[in-house]
Amino acid sequence: MHLKKLEIQGFKSFADKTEIEFKNGITGIVGPNGSGKSNISDAIRWVLGEQSIKTLRGNKMEDVIFSGTDKRRPLGFSEVTIIFDNKDEIIPIDYSEVSVTRRMFRSGESEYYINKNSCRLKDIKELFMDTGVGKDGYSIIGQGRVDEILSTKSEDRRNIFEEAAGIVKYKAKKEEGEKKLEKTEENLLRINDILFELEGQIDPLREQSNIAKEYLKKANQLKILEVNLFINEIDRLKQELINIEKQKKDLNQQVNAYTEEKEKIENRYFSIKSQIDDMDKSIDEFQNKKYSIQSNIDKKEHQLILYDENEKFYKKEKERLKKGKTENLKLREELLKEKRNLIDEIETKKRELSLLNNRFLEESEILKKLISQIETKEKDIDKEKDNIVEAYNSLSDKKNKANSLEIFKESIRKRIDELDREINALSKEKDEMESIANKLNIEKEKKEEELKVILNDKKKYQEKEEYLKEEYEVLFKKINEDKSLLQGKISNHNLLKNMEEDYEGYYKSVRSLLLSTKKEPRLENGIVGVIGELLKVDEEYEKAIEVALGSSLQNIVTNTEGDAKFAIEYLRKNNLGRVTFLPLSAVKGKRLNINMEEVKQQGGIGIGSDLIKYDEKYSGIFDYLLGRTLVVKDIDCGIKLSKKHGYSFRIVTLDGDVLNPGGSITGGSMSKNSTNILNRKNRMTSLSEEIQTIRSELNFNEGKADKMKTELYNISNFIKGKDEKIQSMNIEIIQLENNGDQILSDMKKNEYRIEKCLVEIQNLNKEIGDINSQVSSLEDDIVQLEKGRDLVKDSIKEMVENFERQKNLRQEKTDKITELKIQINSIDNTVASSKERLLYIDRECSDILNTLNEIDMEYDENCVKIQEVNKFRQEICEDIDANRKLLEECILNLNKLKENKKVFMENFTDEQEKLKGMDEKINLLEKNINNLDVKYAKYSVQIENYNSRLEEEYELNYEEALGLKIEIKNFKEVEGEVRILKNDIKNLGTVNLGSIEEYKKVKERFEFINTQKDDLLSAKKSLKEVIKDMESKMEKQFLENFSLIRENFQLVFKELFGGGKADVYLVDEENVLESGIEIIAQPPGKKLQSLSLLSGGEKSLTAVALLFAILKTKPTPFCILDEIDAALDEANITRYTLYLKSFSENTQFIMITHRKGTMEIADTLYGVTMEEEGISRLVSVKLSDKMKEKAS
Repeated sequence: MHLKKLEIQGFKSFADKTEIEFKNGITGIVGPNGSGKSNISDAIRWVLGEQSIKTLRGNKMEDVIFSGTDKRRPLGFSEVTIIFDNKDEIIPIDYSEVSVTRRMFRSGESEYYINKNSCRLKDIKELFMDTGVGKDGYSIIGQGRVDEILSTKSEDRRNIFEEAAGIVKYKAKKEEGEKKLEKTEENLLRINDILFELEGQIDPLREQSNIAKEYLKKANQLKILEVNLFINEIDRLKQELINIEKQKKDLNQQVNAYTEEKEKIENRYFSIKSQIDDMDKSIDEFQNKKYSIQSNIDKKEHQLILYDENEKFYKKEKERLKKGKTENLKLREELLKEKRNLIDEIETKKRELSLLNNRFLEESEILKKLISQIETKEKDIDKEKDNIVEAYNSLSDKKNKANSLEIFKESIRKRIDELDREINALSKEKDEMESIANKLNIEKEKKEEELKVILNDKKKYQEKEEYLKEEYEVLFKKINEDKSLLQGKISNHNLLKNMEEDYEGYYKSVRSLLLSTKKEPRLENGIVGVIGELLKVDEEYEKAIEVALGSSLQNIVTNTEGDAKFAIEYLRKNNLGRVTFLPLSAVKGKRLNINMEEVKQQGGIGIGSDLIKYDEKYSGIFDYLLGRTLVVKDIDCGIKLSKKHGYSFRIVTLDGDVLNPGGSITGGSMSKNSTNILNRKNRMTSLSEEIQTIRSELNFNEGKADKMKTELYNISNFIKGKDEKIQSMNIEIIQLENNGDQILSDMKKNEYRIEKCLVEIQNLNKEIGDINSQVSSLEDDIVQLEKGRDLVKDSIKEMVENFERQKNLRQEKTDKITELKIQINSIDNTVASSKERLLYIDRECSDILNTLNEIDMEYDENCVKIQEVNKFRQEICEDIDANRKLLEECILNLNKLKENKKVFMENFTDEQEKLKGMDEKINLLEKNINNLDVKYAKYSVQIENYNSRLEEEYELNYEEALGLKIEIKNFKEVEGEVRILKNDIKNLGTVNLGSIEEYKKVKERFEFINTQKDDLLSAKKSLKEVIKDMESKMEKQFLENFSLIRENFQLVFKELFGGGKADVYLVDEENVLESGIEIIAQPPGKKLQSLSLLSGGEKSLTAVALLFAILKTKPTPFCILDEIDAALDEANITRYTLYLKSFSENTQFIMITHRKGTMEIADTLYGVTMEEEGISRLVSVKLSDKMKEKAS
């Protein structure tokens, strides 16, 4: 592999497109200072990925773009392309020629290309990794690279050794592996957190799941046993009702006979009773008056008791307030005492603080004087350093100037030849340039007009694109919302449809029978449907109709009794349970015959069968089920209407409460299962309509969105095309401007160039003589400057030693002052704490005074209240005395009336006794009848309660419950088992039935996360092994190559210096991959010493020796040397060039230099000139064989 070609356009001072072709061997690039020759090495660094603007000798990355001159406009972009011959496939890419391009625009955008294919900066860096080529490799060696080797930090030298050892790629992979390892450890932390959380959930869930399973098992056992107990009780109670009806009939006949005899006695009884009643009225009046007076007396006496209690309470409060006042006074005195002690303590601390502050000021003054002396010394040292730097700079300037004069002298000779040729060509070029300038101007104006039109078009389409994007985002959000809503509606509809098809929610027996219709034609033909499917009801009446129908909601309608009979036989045959059937041919219902207008005024709504919708052919069925059921607003309305109509029919409220015939009332919470069956069709219809509406709107919006998307795509492509056109035209316009400016500039030059050419030739000949004189003078100056430099170095060494002694003394004083500061701060903190305590005491004392004032006020208020209580008590005593006098008068009148009544009562008693005897007989009979009614009602309610419990607890009616009937010999034992099961279920506590599924999910997730953890641990182990293996390989490879470089360095150093010795070694041999690298050297006739103590020339030559040693160990295909020979003297230049020549057989060298000795070994020379201010140009000269022979 070798460097084939470099193309530069707009990079720094290379405004025009410049191409440099490189041949094998040594290529030299020369030119005066400031001509831009080092910009060529910067361009190569930049195209290979250099991002450090400091390395590229700029302030910001935009500085790499040509910034313009007085005569030229700035360019809008910078572009560099480097082309390699890759026939030996050193670059890992299947091309014999590889080009790398980097382009940067003034806007800050950058573009990278490999073989004209767009790529990333990372791809370019990886392409050249471990080849020695690249921005960090040793194929580009400038003064900065030499400075790295010469750096006092041994760690800075590692990069060049790592590149030479070929471990850079390994190092990058290792760093990538370490990042992955770090990420894996972070993931492990997160997974451990999740596992910790799941471990906290899994045990309680396992326990809850086991409890839930136990609960379901016992609940199922309880259901079977309790259902059988309910059936047994219902059957027993029904037999009791039959016996009660028979007994009631016999007792009613006896009651009728006794009632006739009683009517005769009552006539006599009521005549006497009328007279006695008149007397009783008078007695009652006086009795009421007596009770009123006595009540008033009792009330007043109760008030007296209350006032006595209030007086006692107020007296106790006075005592409590006295005690509180004493305690607060005592606390205040203690706080004031503490305050006095704190004030004394603060004064003591302040005196101590004053002494410490005085000592602190004394020590600070001493330190201040010491620091002033140190600063003076430091300035003196800096001044001497500046002097030596100035000496070095002067020395370097003199040498550079002498070299520049030699180069300049050579360029002057060439210039004289050029001027002769130029005089002949200038006249001819002028006419041609005028013609070209006019054409370029016309073309530029045309392009600018075209660009203006394109920009206007682009702006219009951008505005349209922005508007459409906003519209599309709104529409897209709406589509997503509608899709989500539609999916929810479809899911609900499908769920309801599946439930309807599977008869979900029906009793097991009903569901089994309905599902059997699909495989039994006779059933399918005979069964019309279940009640819940044959009606529709508005939402507001759903609960009322559901309660009114109850379990009848699941009754099955058949065409005939025969169809019902066949279905019953089918149920029995297949042991599917029991079902109630309603044959259309048999069931004829009755309706309530009441005044609905009057009923509605009292809160009624309507008869149940009128509030539902159904096919007319089912009217008999629904009149049978709901024709005698009245729906009302609420229970209050229901009670009034039930009383009015003698509890003769059933009433249901909108809330689901039921008033049964006979007066019983059922209410409370209820199962929601039936409602789901009842409103399923309504909900499905509603959902279908909603789905259709949403789907239509969604289809419309999606079509609209597709059109907008297509339009946006077309607009985007249009704008993109315009952008490409704009960019292309901008480049063309800039190119036209540059070309036009160049032609105008050239034309102006032509106007005076011809006249001055001859004068310039005379001046140049004279200047060659002046240069020879200047070079001789400069060589004398260089000798004097080197002597002065050595004297300044000795002076600096002595000053530094004195400076270090004073710095040690300053540190001692600083430590002492720090100790005083700590003591002062400690006392300050103590004083501050005491002051805070004083403020707290003042606040507490103030609060106590406020409390004392409040106690005094409350004490005075209690005294006033005691006086008020005594006054009210006196007034009440006077009222009691007056009422007692009135009571005595009332008792006297009452006694007189009672004496008169006694006379009438003697006759009344005889008749009453007779009547009483008759009543006792009738009452006894009626009591027996009533007892039988109570029993009947009780047993009816119990039957209804058992049916309700079957419905509410197990969602079964009596007929369905019979399907669970089992043979029971001893019901007492079963009751005991039921109690045990209920107690067991109760002891289980709160049961989470969802925990079974939740435990399963959490367990699965726990196992899944655990598997992930194992995978991560395995990955972590694997990564550590890979990193360890990579470190081992890196260490081995680094040490092998380092050993070779060390051996070659020792050899090359001797050859370059003509003797002496040098070495390079690892600072920390235990840490090979991180250790710094130290260089020591012993030029001939000197002691072995560190690199930093060598002279400038010795340092440079040592660095060159190391670079040659690296190239000898691992040759790079090409190497760019940017003025690394500047600090070498003529003798060292000779050794340097001989070594360079020997390496050129295997390595292609590009040298940027202004040293004559270096130029002589070049196979090809490129000169960089700046004929036009700020613009670098390239001049190529192929050296003749004769010159090569002379140079060798």
